[in-house]
Amino acid sequence: MKILLISPYSDISTLGLRIISAYLKRAGHSTRMIFLPYLYPEIESMVDFQHRYTPEILNSVSELAQDVQLIGITVMTNYFTMVEDLTHHLKRTTGVPVIWGGVHPSIRPEECLHIADFVCVSEGEATIVELADRLAADEAIDDIPNLWLKRNGELIRNPARSVIEDLDSLPYPDYDFNDQFVLDWQTEELKKLDKELLHQFLTRERPTKARAALFYQTIASRGCPYGCTFCCWNVLRRKHKLPRTIRRRSNQHLIGELKWVRQELPYIREITFSDDSFFAATLDEARQFRDLYKAEINLPFQCLAEPRTITREKMEIFVDAGMANIQIGIQTGSPSVKKMYGRPQKNKEIIAMGELLHEFLPRIRPPIYDFILDNPWETVDDKIETLSLLTRLPRPYFLQLFSLVFYPGTALYDRAMKEGLIINEREEIYNQQYNTRKINYVNLLFSLFSRNVPTSLLRYLSKSDVVKTLNKPSINALLRVLYKIFSRLRVIPLLVRRALKQQKLEKLRN
Repeated sequence: MKILLISPYSDISTLGLRIISAYLKRAGHSTRMIFLPYLYPEIESMVDFQHRYTPEILNSVSELAQDVQLIGITVMTNYFTMVEDLTHHLKRTTGVPVIWGGVHPSIRPEECLHIADFVCVSEGEATIVELADRLAADEAIDDIPNLWLKRNGELIRNPARSVIEDLDSLPYPDYDFNDQFVLDWQTEELKKLDKELLHQFLTRERPTKARAALFYQTIASRGCPYGCTFCCWNVLRRKHKLPRTIRRRSNQHLIGELKWVRQELPYIREITFSDDSFFAATLDEARQFRDLYKAEINLPFQCLAEPRTITREKMEIFVDAGMANIQIGIQTGSPSVKKMYGRPQKNKEIIAMGELLHEFLPRIRPPIYDFILDNPWETVDDKIETLSLLTRLPRPYFLQLFSLVFYPGTALYDRAMKEGLIINEREEIYNQQYNTRKINYVNLLFSLFSRNVPTSLLRYLSKSDVVKTLNKPSINALLRVLYKIFSRLRVIPLLVRRALKQQKLEKLRN
């Protein structure tokens, strides 16, 4: 059976979908993959996060779906509208059944079944293989675990499937390029993906504090042991009885994947581990990883971590292994907001962690700290406490700032709905991007901490009386006007290039 797998995400690594493709191939099926990354987020964010696929793009995808028997699409909440349009077009032009999987369908399967024919909740590898097997054999599909569907208007909610405990049983992500295509927004063409084109797409984004080199993305584990009230992991755990424990791949299995990367993608200069908490490994696991990684891979790597897992001993091990950068979720410095988020670490512990990381400079790059802004329950005093924490963390460091989005099913979503803070879900949640922050004095001040601004000046600007004086509606309104002007000036060159390329494309078509 031939299955078309589609990713709408800007990152064409799309690890989960590539593993599903490899899993299907191992079971005897064939796959085609289409990646539809957006190219101009700077322009689109001037309006909102969403954009619409042109008729030409939709038709190109439809042409590649004519010879398949099943279409699978991965969906996150803020891609819902784009995937909705795409699914309606594919069902209208091909008649091929469509299955949705990913975070949003796992949390809101009933909503998704108004659009898709099937929904896979929770992990999808075994479910989609069983679905493909039964469709190929023309057998009943109504009782497949993790699969939801409608039959004669009745919603069928099949029971949960046990999660995959042995992650070494999973194949490596599918990068064989035999039948993979990627959208080039400059020409609105679907191009056949190969190693060189992958290289071009991976290098289109300028190096930043988080992307200092061309990198390959993977994970060493699945799961997260924490219960943050803003996070979808907590919802998935409650809704589908997922374990709180972290499931880890063996170091041998992980290194095997990375050896393939070194051999087949020699332009890769760094590895990114996207585990929710890479540092949750035991000391024995960390030491074994170090020994194998240094011997077989020996590339710089970056990872994510949670403050409570960072110790001097683990830092020594991972830095010796090649860790070049670390990204840590702090989110807030306010005790009351920490309680709201389910983030119990104390500021003195965070500062001690920052001092520990500072000792490893310049062996590692300055750390990246994540913080959440735009919380409607956060008071000015709460924000000042977070700013105070930042002035006490050793510099240099970079901040990755997020705007709080009430994703469906989370505890904060439930509270916001109860208090009437959500008026239009589509506009306020589905069509929002979590790194598009509000323009005001406090948020501007947060962004200065990643700049080369003297700490003494930041301390002054973060003082309670200064913040309360400058964070007023009239001043924030002026800042929004100035930012709008700056943004439009900044994207003029991009708009001009887009217009010129569109003219060139039209000439070629004529």
